[in-house]
Amino acid sequence: MSAKTIVFIVLAILIVIFTIQNTQVINIKFYPWEQSIPAALMLLSTLFIGIILGWFLTRTTDYSRKKRKVKAEKEEKKPII
Repeated sequence: MSAKTIVFIVLAILIVIFTIQNTQVINIKFYPWEQSIPAALMLLSTLFIGIILGWFLTRTTDYSRKKRKVKAEKEEKKPII
């Protein structure tokens, strides 16, 4: 088994344990809206939103760096007259 597989299995087990231990219902209030959901669902959804936002911001930053690098390389290759 690779290290990634082992880490994935350990994290999956921890998530299951976390979910089982946090089954109490909490109330979420957002001005006109109110919802009762399990605490684990709220925390896990917040985690996944954070992961997605982090991934998105990393991708856009990488794209910007690559774009600047390509632009700089093109400018270096221009002949000086």
